[in-house]
Amino acid sequence: MSSNSQRLRTKNEITGMRVVAQYVQEFWECGWQPYDQRNDKGIDGLILMHKKNQDLGVKINVQVKCGTSYISSFKNDEIRISIDDAKGLLEHLEYWRSQLEPVILIFVNPSKLIRDKNGNIIKDDNNKPLWKESRLKAKAWWVDVKNTDIQPKGTTTIISINKENVFGEHSKGDFLKLVSPLLGKNGLKVIFPNSESNNLLISDNLKKDAREFYKKWKNNTITQCKAFGQNLIISRTGWRHIVLSRRGKERRVASLRLLGLAKQIINEVDNFYLLNQTEEFNQITQKLGIRALVKTKTQGEMVVQVVVLRRIWKNKSKWWFYSVHNRN
Repeated sequence: MSSNSQRLRTKNEITGMRVVAQYVQEFWECGWQPYDQRNDKGIDGLILMHKKNQDLGVKINVQVKCGTSYISSFKNDEIRISIDDAKGLLEHLEYWRSQLEPVILIFVNPSKLIRDKNGNIIKDDNNKPLWKESRLKAKAWWVDVKNTDIQPKGTTTIISINKENVFGEHSKGDFLKLVSPLLGKNGLKVIFPNSESNNLLISDNLKKDAREFYKKWKNNTITQCKAFGQNLIISRTGWRHIVLSRRGKERRVASLRLLGLAKQIINEVDNFYLLNQTEEFNQITQKLGIRALVKTKTQGEMVVQVVVLRRIWKNKSKWWFYSVHNRN
């Protein structure tokens, strides 16, 4: 790749991420978490969905493409962009569609069409439109890549984007619709408290009972997490977080009462959500959520989320129990 091509690619990456971050953070008042290193399988960042200043606890995976080099055709109602070779796009689609939460591709166009004095589009010798940079007024569109109709028939490297799907100030509502199935109770595994969990839920001496429960749990040599198919480490990390003074008394008490249910959820629920990811000093730290619909005699129904801490370095991974809380 020539130095000019690399320079343009870098500028386009910066423009694309800037446009997405601006709309998500400034206009939508949601969270935007870019990955420090681009995910090879096609996730550039996460939109942390908020509503009325409340974190909804769901994320949208985002792949950002920026630059006219991706444009295969640009019509009044459709943009077609070319991504990788056929094998590369297939691998991306398989990975995107395996994610539990929505995956969105956002295409940012940092240029505008060149027109003559009569308003006609000027084209090159190959009959392709000519473009000029317009980065401050870059436009963007989005497509749900889990949709099975995004590849035009007979193509292997093309993704079609409906031009009605403008990504901008007023498209937050479309993204809230995407995550709405994850906000309700439908689809969550139902858990009924066992005797161990119920003892903590109704305990009159909660601090003592919770400490004894956690100590016994910690001393257990194996805690298998069904969602990951891995053993979790039950250590002081989780206890210290739960009893942290800045969490407030009400949240601390709630977490202590839910410790038994946390153990049940870890043992019984087989799916999870990526809540947060950071990268520093060649180490990736993830917070992962495991949720269940708990039905109790005394408190009725409640959605409970267990938070697991995962650290990845040098192709190694370890998982720790980190927290538990009520998501109602």
